[in-house]
Amino acid sequence: MNFAQSTRFAIASFILGTFTTVLPIAAIAAERITFNLSPFGQFNIQVDDLETFVETGELSSELAYYLNRLPPQQVEKLPKLLSTPLEVDPLSISNFSNSTVGEAVIKNFGKGIRADANFNGFFALRGAIIAAAFDKQGLTMMNLLRQFPLETVYIDPKVIEQYIKRGSTLLKNSKAIDRAFFNHEQNSASSKAQSELQRLKIQGTYTWKKRTLSYKNPRRDYKGYFDLYQPKVNQPVPLVVISHGLASDRQTFAYLAEHLASHGFAVAVVEHDDISLNKFDRVLSGTERFPEPNNLIDQPLDVKSVLDRLEQESATNPRLRNKLNLREVGVIGQSLGGYTSLALAGGKVIADKMAEECQPENYRDVLLDLSSLAKCTFNDLKASHYQLRDPRIKAVVAINPLGKIFGQEGMGAIKIPTMLISGTHDLITPSVEEQLKPFTWLDRDLDKYLVLVKPGTHFSFLQEGLGVLPVPEGIVGPSPSSAYPGLKALSTAFFKAYLAHQQKYKNYLESDRLDTLSNDAFEFSVIRSLTPAKLQEIITDN
Repeated sequence: MNFAQSTRFAIASFILGTFTTVLPIAAIAAERITFNLSPFGQFNIQVDDLETFVETGELSSELAYYLNRLPPQQVEKLPKLLSTPLEVDPLSISNFSNSTVGEAVIKNFGKGIRADANFNGFFALRGAIIAAAFDKQGLTMMNLLRQFPLETVYIDPKVIEQYIKRGSTLLKNSKAIDRAFFNHEQNSASSKAQSELQRLKIQGTYTWKKRTLSYKNPRRDYKGYFDLYQPKVNQPVPLVVISHGLASDRQTFAYLAEHLASHGFAVAVVEHDDISLNKFDRVLSGTERFPEPNNLIDQPLDVKSVLDRLEQESATNPRLRNKLNLREVGVIGQSLGGYTSLALAGGKVIADKMAEECQPENYRDVLLDLSSLAKCTFNDLKASHYQLRDPRIKAVVAINPLGKIFGQEGMGAIKIPTMLISGTHDLITPSVEEQLKPFTWLDRDLDKYLVLVKPGTHFSFLQEGLGVLPVPEGIVGPSPSSAYPGLKALSTAFFKAYLAHQQKYKNYLESDRLDTLSNDAFEFSVIRSLTPAKLQEIITDN
């Protein structure tokens, strides 16, 4: 058997191991699992054999043929994986499966988990997921198998191979970025820059007060709220708006708001109710629907509405009159909030219904690529073009943003100073696809900064102790509190330079390697220039 044939048999063996480990709702079959390996023909795995294995540990000869090709430790874990219920509310599963995002995800599963050799398994999968969730045994893989409404389910090993390959690429890219930007000597910042950045990591000299105000996005049916932090000064100060991501709220970045206020900035921390912590608590309890893709439009409009409210308030309220400079506004956003900051900076999302990954029988990247999922669902809003730029905004910081969604043309439309902050170990919005490539798409003459954080994850800058989503510690990474000082110093220096127009602070951001920001948990590297050719050389060399 040659290497290619051996690889295909290995993939077939991994279907039971890797597939059930990585894609838990995709345990597939009613009575048998059927797949074809060209040129060898059709193979079958009986569900009864799996059930016996889970209950007694006994292997049929047919099942042993596949499982004996897996690592013993993976075979040992398989019974527990197949029989452990997923702790979710049945109503929340039902709501998610009927949402636009949920349908896209299940249709992507259905591309490789088919009702017959040629038919997408979407409807059968959705029905089995909901039925298993409501069944007294819960949403286990074995129960999902028994709830599947057909006797035979066909799977395509090429789909499994594709996702295994993509997962491997993410890990390889992460290691390549670490090697390229962290594992060799770079120029350190001057002692003056290091001293100043060290000072910017700690609380400033201004005291501040906090008030909670409401805003009204005309596209939403309800009022929203934001916390306004005002330094106690007698002159107009620049405003920084903070926009959070999914399952976060106004407390997620309160530590950063307090820090910026202590350094002389007014800060408005917006709560986007439709993706907030409270919303997801209600989603998980089954009392609300999963958020819809219209948040790609409405979330930037939330920020615009906050600015409109503050302009109105400044004109009538003595507490704000002559206290805010609303012509010098910055935005900091994380994840979906990072997308929001880039959209407000001028990034354009251009709908493309012909995109390959958005075709019903393709959905190439939507499981492991949130930008592709967002772009495909954005297309369903039936909008050919949206421009969400706000001219009041003069500088933005995007943390772990969905950058790929804009494409080269959309990112190239940004014309204000921009800082992208990227965790090199982020598996939710991976560094290379979502930040490094989009950074290369920014105008070459733009004041732009790419901050790499090793081993930063999607959760490295979020307030510890908040959140309703069950995220494993290995995905969260080192304690986020160790990353806060670096973000505080970088964002303060950036907005001092581009909102307060204190030119000296640009010098503190010029170094390729700012050692003073690093600590035992995280390393920081600041990149000012990166070409597509250089990036391609780095990631293909891994």
